[in-house]
Amino acid sequence: MTVPPMVSSRNCEGCTMCCKLLSITELSKPRQHWCDNCEIGKGCKIYPERPKECVDFYCTYLLDIRIGEEWKPSQCRMVLTFEDHANRIVIHVDRGRANAWTKEPYYSQIKNWAVRAAAVRGQVVVWQGLDAIIVLPNTDKNLGRVRDDQLIITSEKRTPQGVVLDAVLMDRDDPRLSGLELPNHDDPRTVSTNRGETD
Repeated sequence: MTVPPMVSSRNCEGCTMCCKLLSITELSKPRQHWCDNCEIGKGCKIYPERPKECVDFYCTYLLDIRIGEEWKPSQCRMVLTFEDHANRIVIHVDRGRANAWTKEPYYSQIKNWAVRAAAVRGQVVVWQGLDAIIVLPNTDKNLGRVRDDQLIITSEKRTPQGVVLDAVLMDRDDPRLSGLELPNHDDPRTVSTNRGETD
C-alpha cells in the first residue's frame, strides 16, 4: 500500500486510541477492547510485525488538515475515518465517553458533515460503543447492534415539506435490495447504499 500524504505537523505520538476502538480481524480483537499488543499511550509492542490492516490504517485526523486539532483521538476519545467504498464518514467513540460526539465543538461539525453527505448520497455513522447511530440532517437515529450480514440503508422520501431522510437495517439477502448494486467488502457492516422513495 502507498502511504497517503499526512499532515506534516501531526503524528501518532501519545495516542493509541485506534488500538482500542477499532477491531483487528487478524488478531480476533473486537471493537472497544484494548489490543493485547498495545502499550497504552505509547504504541504497539509488535510494531514491525503488526497486522496489515494496522499498517494500512491512518485516521482522518492524520490525513486531513481541514480536521481541527480537537479531533486528535487521544484528546477527544474518538477516531475519525472515511470509508471510500461506502462513501461514509465514521466516528468511533470510546464507550467510556459515549456521548462525547454530542458535545461541542464536535456535534455541530458532525451535523454539517451529515448535510453535505446527504447531498452526495453519503452517510455519517457514529459507532457509540457497539451501537451504530446514523446522523442525518434532520435527526440522529440509533440503529443498535449491526450484525455482520446486515447493511445500513439510507432512504429518502419526498413530501410536500421536502425530502425526508431515514435509515434502516436490512439483511444483505433481503429481496427488496434486488437490483441494487451493493459494494463488496470483507465487513458487510461497513457497506451502504441509498434507496429513493416517493409518495
